Amino acid sequence: MTKALALDTMPAMLSSIKESLKSYRPRDLSQEAKSAVLIPLFEYNGNVGLVLIHRSEMTGLHSGQMGFPGGMVEPEDSGDLVRTALRESEEEIMLFPEDVQIIGELEQRQTIVSELTVKPFVGIIPYPYNFSPDPMEVQEIHTATLKTLTENVITGRNSFELPPPIYPVNGKPVWGLTAKMITELLEVIGAVINDK
Repeated sequence: MTKALALDTMPAMLSSIKESLKSYRPRDLSQEAKSAVLIPLFEYNGNVGLVLIHRSEMTGLHSGQMGFPGGMVEPEDSGDLVRTALRESEEEIMLFPEDVQIIGELEQRQTIVSELTVKPFVGIIPYPYNFSPDPMEVQEIHTATLKTLTENVITGRNSFELPPPIYPVNGKPVWGLTAKMITELLEVIGAVINDK
């Protein structure tokens, strides 16, 4: 088991991202969020990346889609959305809560398909990490650098025949709510990535 990065050992880019998110005040919807996701960030070889999951075909309305680890609030979460995001991340990809340092949050959003309200939290994790996907929920785990996402975003008509924006990751489209979260994150921390 690994430990979350201490502030004094955090790479400069992650430190700058943390500062950008600290001053960000996301708008939330009027209705209470019923689910939460974690956007795990990491530094590797001088780049900042994030972790995505390819959901299994057995996970309901969002089956087969690319997304962030997360899920529905459960009674054991006691209404704590951060706890929901961390618990679900442990269940889905075996990312232990003690290895995550939450550094900010993004806007609460509503899915179109399921009409769920989702609250995203941004966390820093050590990397490489010994992920272990739950095959009932996750087909694959993917990573992408923020720089690559910025450079490859599709904002118009596309071969995937999906509404933009779309972020292709390993040949798979990241779209919908997850793409909107990535766009928001990149807008908040864009100066940090562009200075790289």
